[in-house]
Amino acid sequence: MRAVCCRAFLAAAMALALVISAAARDVPYLTGRVNDTAGMLPVEVRERLESKLAEFEKASGAQVAVLTIASLEGEPLEEYTLKVAQTWKLGRKGIDDGALLLVAKDDRKMRIEVGYGLEAKLTDIACKRILDDVMRPAFRDGDFGRGVEAGVDAVIGTIQGKDVLPAHSATPARSTTEMPVGARLLGTLIFVIVIGVFSLVALFGKGCMSWFLYVFLMPFYAAFPFAFWGPPGAILIPIWILGFPIAKFALGKTAAGKSFLKAHPGLVGFAASSGHSGSGGGWSSGGGFSGGGGSFGGGGASSGW
Repeated sequence: MRAVCCRAFLAAAMALALVISAAARDVPYLTGRVNDTAGMLPVEVRERLESKLAEFEKASGAQVAVLTIASLEGEPLEEYTLKVAQTWKLGRKGIDDGALLLVAKDDRKMRIEVGYGLEAKLTDIACKRILDDVMRPAFRDGDFGRGVEAGVDAVIGTIQGKDVLPAHSATPARSTTEMPVGARLLGTLIFVIVIGVFSLVALFGKGCMSWFLYVFLMPFYAAFPFAFWGPPGAILIPIWILGFPIAKFALGKTAAGKSFLKAHPGLVGFAASSGHSGSGGGWSSGGGFSGGGGSFGGGGASSGW
């Protein structure tokens, strides 16, 4: 009876995770270097930016893309921008020299996401200044075309090592990226359900897949709790790194662990079935431009207007 209840609970958790994941905002197709899905940019600005970014990529190899969306639809800005950047894979594989400028019109938020290979040049501080001192003034004037173009010029110039940033604004910037408590709680719930399921698969699974998931989940434990709760949330990463091997050893080698597994066979069965199942689906570019296979790890900055 206990095993049946355990299976039912895990099945319900997986179903809920799938429903929540399905409700998340999709990543749009990469149709070019400038993807103005929110219709914020005049045609001539889009054409100029496409030309500038193509010439910059030809000269440097680095890929910079722009995405405007109408709304984040409740998703955290940092989480969604990282998802887009990772899906599009901007930058060259192994060099990771990609960057993404995302603007959410209705949310009045914006972010620059930076690939691993550009973090030394396009630092978090530089990204924050581009957003606050270059783009924000134009956005507050309602001139989105001027703001985005100035932001792209500043990103390119900064990567090239030019001194393109203006002096610091004397007006204190108001914080617009503080995540509401409700959004933090919802994000935490999604994290617990989705990552929790995969953590159970890793813990109770066997073979290489179990340890692959252990390593695969490390960035999730490092990034999302910190994004939701700041430094206190960062405690989860050492707990996962140190606690998983200990728990894995205890389950397989100690009398109490073996007894627990015998008493909960549903957990082992769930992990085994989950480890060998998967779903299709993928993403492909809708145009002649595509990412080069670059990687992102959350570098960059966020702001608003």
